[in-house]
Amino acid sequence: MTERPALPVASDGSDALQVAVRVAQAAGAEIERRLPDTIGAGAKERLGLTTKGGWNDRVTEVDKAAEDAALAVLTHAFPDHEIVGEESGAHGGDSPYRWYVDPIDGTRNFASGLPHICVSVGLWAYGEPTVGVLLDPIRRETFTAATGCGTAINGTPVSVSDESRMEEALLGFDIGYKGPEGKLLLAAVADVWPGFQSVRMMGSAALGITYAGCGRLELYAHHYVQPWDIAAAIVVVREAGGIATELNGGPLTPESRSIAAGAPRIHEQFLEATAGSLWRASAS
Repeated sequence: MTERPALPVASDGSDALQVAVRVAQAAGAEIERRLPDTIGAGAKERLGLTTKGGWNDRVTEVDKAAEDAALAVLTHAFPDHEIVGEESGAHGGDSPYRWYVDPIDGTRNFASGLPHICVSVGLWAYGEPTVGVLLDPIRRETFTAATGCGTAINGTPVSVSDESRMEEALLGFDIGYKGPEGKLLLAAVADVWPGFQSVRMMGSAALGITYAGCGRLELYAHHYVQPWDIAAAIVVVREAGGIATELNGGPLTPESRSIAAGAPRIHEQFLEATAGSLWRASAS
């Protein structure tokens, strides 16, 4: 078996996982500074909420400020690495190390004062997901994972749920930004019901996947994701003993646009229960 290369090390001696934590903290500080603006009527105006890629794809001025702060830390630590930010696009030249940064996953939640958001910082090394850090600035939780190092919340090791029956599983989903697929998701959930215990709509794909990695959900699935949504969280899931694939069961890549992630037994049963659904077909 080919040995994985060691984590890259910055000039100050910090490894990539330590740097990723600092990157997330820099973005989180910008978010925390603006949390008072999320309270009460007029929050969307105070935060500068606007539409970007589609009618339901939103961005605030805080997203941009948080990404600027994150990228300043990351480019200083690893100036030769490639970086892809949700708001600013690709930076840097060709490198075997590619970082994905989402300054606020759950922007619509944030602008509505819903306390379910995160900063996501992921490193793919030589085409493989290698480091994942997700920071929830509201609950003050930092989820960390790196290949061979396991998954932790604020330093405490965690694992995926040990639930083996989907009838007892709590599943997470999101409708997403693509119109018809969301309707097909609701139909697929209705078809499987009551084959699981309950369902949650998260509003943050990265945090939903991460929750599946630490046992708060048995599984999270989505039909339309971007690389910065999944790059960090799938490391969390895999290092916690879980499985993460496309909805068709295939391997995840930066080009993947769907995901099913969580406890292995539940993942298997979920794919069996939704096989042949129009929802999964629409995501392939």
